[in-house]
Amino acid sequence: MPPRSRQVPPAKARNKQQPSEVALVDVTALGGLGDGIARLTDGRVVLVPDAVPGDRLLIELLPQNRGISRGKIMEVVTPSSHREEPPCPVFARCGGCTWQHIALETQHAEKASFLRHALGRTVDVAIAKQPIEPWRHRRRVRLHLQSDRGKLVAGMMARASHDIAPVQDCLVLTEPLSRLLQVLPAVAQPWLKVGELYAVEGAEGVLLALHGLPHDFRLMPKAQPLLAELGVAGLTLSLGRFQDQAGLTEVTLPETIGEFPIHVDAAGFCQATEGGNRAIRQAVADALEAVGPVARIQEFFAGSGNLTALCLNRAPTIRTVERDADAVARARVTLTAAPQVQLFCGDVDELVDAAVPGELWLLDPGRTGARGVCQQATQGGPAHIIYVSCAMDTLRRDLQVLQGAGYTVQSAVVIDAFPHTPHVEAVVRLHKA
Repeated sequence: MPPRSRQVPPAKARNKQQPSEVALVDVTALGGLGDGIARLTDGRVVLVPDAVPGDRLLIELLPQNRGISRGKIMEVVTPSSHREEPPCPVFARCGGCTWQHIALETQHAEKASFLRHALGRTVDVAIAKQPIEPWRHRRRVRLHLQSDRGKLVAGMMARASHDIAPVQDCLVLTEPLSRLLQVLPAVAQPWLKVGELYAVEGAEGVLLALHGLPHDFRLMPKAQPLLAELGVAGLTLSLGRFQDQAGLTEVTLPETIGEFPIHVDAAGFCQATEGGNRAIRQAVADALEAVGPVARIQEFFAGSGNLTALCLNRAPTIRTVERDADAVARARVTLTAAPQVQLFCGDVDELVDAAVPGELWLLDPGRTGARGVCQQATQGGPAHIIYVSCAMDTLRRDLQVLQGAGYTVQSAVVIDAFPHTPHVEAVVRLHKA
């Protein structure tokens, strides 16, 4: 049962000569960045962190920032039936999983509403079957290390701050990664002053890359003996002028094991959850199946080939474009046995080739979207587009361009690849007759 009310202490003491404005509000939805949306009696919309749809809240109104009204919860007067007690002891401070207080099914529904808003309310949105475990699902992490009263601690960035929120056991990290939170500070205490680590877990184990500054270069241990002490399969040390490496430099993503496996290093990009990537790949495979064989596929923002292998039986020629040279080099190794794939490295917008009849474009951009590619699609573009997106605002912008040129949405799948965060993935298939 949710608590009847919750007192939320103010973050800072405020000037008594400037009394704060308070308001009683009802939260109706969640915004794209995860804050609750409510409306004041004068019609103003206010965004409230840590709110849940259905909450009735007493809030303190904060000074407007760039014309946006925000509020801070003073009291949960009537808690929503969708509100849950966050299990993480540092939830209120850590900037990581800001939706732990929202029931998982409600998270799924809210993320589906984000995609519906991007597509238009008349488009049907399918929610992918959720293969992602609610906890212990994150296989890639960036952590910070610093001294706290003479003791080295590891943690995430605190909310709206440059400070570190120390974490001893992160509930969303896989067990091997969470173990690093406990082991690494104790191991590095004698020689590390401040640092930052990147880690990823693959089929062969955990890779760790550690950057920072040591107390004294003379105290630095070699990487090889640290492998067993830290329980990792590979370690790269970059501490000022001290550089060393031991063990593996790459691991395999388990969901890609087969003829065309994808390899990543500790600091390289991959989907942060194995289950999330499986769901994305399945949604793309389903979209390709729905289109059927095509004359050619152009894949933009192709990375190291995570989605390329899914295209191999769909077209006689596959042309991929990616600007990250390291990612392209990995794709060349992975796709050696696929001569029909042509890999290009460079600016995506400059390497779009004119579409041939019946062609398909596969887009998987970062948060900034694919504005340039979509604009080029409006001028004699492909018959089919599959757009994989992690940012609903830029997806909406790009789809408006495509729909204005005659493309229609054929299917849309929303994927909750990152439980307990407002982050969402989507796979949208479009067609132009």
